[in-house]
Amino acid sequence: MGIRRGWRHLILKGDSLTIVKKCKSKSQDRSMVGVYIYDIQQEIFGLDNIRFQHTPRSANGLAHIIATESLRRGEEFYLYRGVPDYAMDQARLDGRCEKD
Repeated sequence: MGIRRGWRHLILKGDSLTIVKKCKSKSQDRSMVGVYIYDIQQEIFGLDNIRFQHTPRSANGLAHIIATESLRRGEEFYLYRGVPDYAMDQARLDGRCEKD
């Protein structure tokens, strides 16, 4: 989404260290998720200002709340300039705990 919006600096975070490493790699991945890794690598090809960052699952409370609640509600949306009201408390908590 960020690439399509023309954003030049992106940080893509994930709680799977293996997937983050595969996304950073330039080699072809032959695992079961290889086609997804390939799609990601094609999207970012030639872009220099994209960084993949591992975020421990324990620090990912906001993403967990949004994913489980949106699945329960049958919603699909992008987090652009904010989070849903039901996740605001966790967003504030995560904001206080982030070290970046």
